[in-house]
Amino acid sequence: MTTLAATATHLLATSQNQSIGIAAARQQIASEKAVAGLVAESATKGASGPPAPPGQGQRVDLRV
Repeated sequence: MTTLAATATHLLATSQNQSIGIAAARQQIASEKAVAGLVAESATKGASGPPAPPGQGQRVDLRV
């Protein structure tokens, strides 16, 4: 009977770990989709905005 209980406990733990892993993977995928959406949205907004003034972005100020 001990072997049966140990096997059942092991299967339950394995199933729970698998469920946690699947949930974590789904959350990661949802996060990546959300970030991709934000990047696409900001790229669209940037492309539809007015152009940068002449000379902007030409030099980098390295003084601290």
